[in-house]
Amino acid sequence: MVFDTRSAAAALDENVEDVEEYLREDDDLVERYREAFTEVSAWGSARINNAGEIGSGSESYPGAKPPQSDGVFTPEFDTHGGLIHGHEESETWESHEAVNDWARDVLRGVPMLATDGSEIPPTTQFNLPVAYVQAAWCLNHHVPEGRLERDLDGQLLTPAELSREADDGDYRFVDSSLVGQRRYEHEGETVVRRMEALAEARDAGELDRPPIVLYDGPLVLSFTSVFDHETRRRYIETMREIVAASYERRVPLVGYVAGTDASDLVKMVRRLQPETFGENRIIPDSRVLSGLMGTWGDRTVPFVCRRDGTVDDLFGSSERGDHDVSGEVLFSYLNVPPGTGLDRIEFPDWLVHEDGPEGYETMYDYTIEMVRAEAAVGRGYPELLQQADSDAVLDQQDRQRFHRLLQNWAEEHDIPLEWDAKALSKERRR
Repeated sequence: MVFDTRSAAAALDENVEDVEEYLREDDDLVERYREAFTEVSAWGSARINNAGEIGSGSESYPGAKPPQSDGVFTPEFDTHGGLIHGHEESETWESHEAVNDWARDVLRGVPMLATDGSEIPPTTQFNLPVAYVQAAWCLNHHVPEGRLERDLDGQLLTPAELSREADDGDYRFVDSSLVGQRRYEHEGETVVRRMEALAEARDAGELDRPPIVLYDGPLVLSFTSVFDHETRRRYIETMREIVAASYERRVPLVGYVAGTDASDLVKMVRRLQPETFGENRIIPDSRVLSGLMGTWGDRTVPFVCRRDGTVDDLFGSSERGDHDVSGEVLFSYLNVPPGTGLDRIEFPDWLVHEDGPEGYETMYDYTIEMVRAEAAVGRGYPELLQQADSDAVLDQQDRQRFHRLLQNWAEEHDIPLEWDAKALSKERRR
């Protein structure tokens, strides 16, 4: 059987009026949020942070708020005079060659690291469940002669690491979700090791400019709220280690989220103006901000992420006892993708409070300029993250090689490895 395009097309035609009505209502809501964003951005940090202005005044998670340190607000929000910080350089570009020239000048001599991971899930072809996870890291020194360091680090997951005990304790079963969890931890361990190496090289005077670490994904792990306690703990603990390494070694860390659907600013505005939005639904921040950003490279001023309790989980005393850091996760939206989409970067708050290298007021100013330039080279998505993804990916051919390797290993060691009959049938038919 194949996909029935005629039935699908007829179903779309039957619902065209409902879709058009939804889009009209959506456009109206987006415009109202844009007006509210513009109004609120003129209020100033003190008024926004005043609990009396935020709805009930007792909410711990208002979505977002302007950053402050020791009771003093970070000056950019109040001195800039608006929510959007424009990127004037891009207004003069007439070709991608001009973009590349700008990016090369900005990035020259900046060591930037990116990591990514991939996995081969537990195979169902055999009676022996094993899996494989792999982390790739790439370090581009951005020097004229070219210097790109790359490596892979893989790990085999045995049946014991892929199985859980049933609630009644009578048997164990294979849980394929453990592969993704272990892959996440493995990638996190790689990030921390490489961050430590970068800090040591910087402190030894081997780097001319401060290094930057790009992490593919958010620092705020709201997605873990649907997990069981133990799974959630392991994800959070991994990110705690990464964030703590940034604080302790003072290596800028950026969690890069492409095509974000976060709604922290919308949530903040709804609490600031409850009478305006009432029961209106929450929409992504990017839908609102895309109409407020004029040129490529525009960004928002930084905000503190106060989405939910997963933010707080990243700080304080570690369960492992290795770290005890305090701070906040900040975020900015960046207008770099093709089209009307926006990307989001998340980073530790120390970046906005620490002086930057020559030519940059803060480490945040330095970091976001470098991230923007790397995205320019990648035509809308950081080139280095693309490289790490390409290096890390394990495709179907890699899975087949792994399975052949497993078969050969089993034969060599007299392991009774058997094909599953159903899997074998599928293999033959495909």
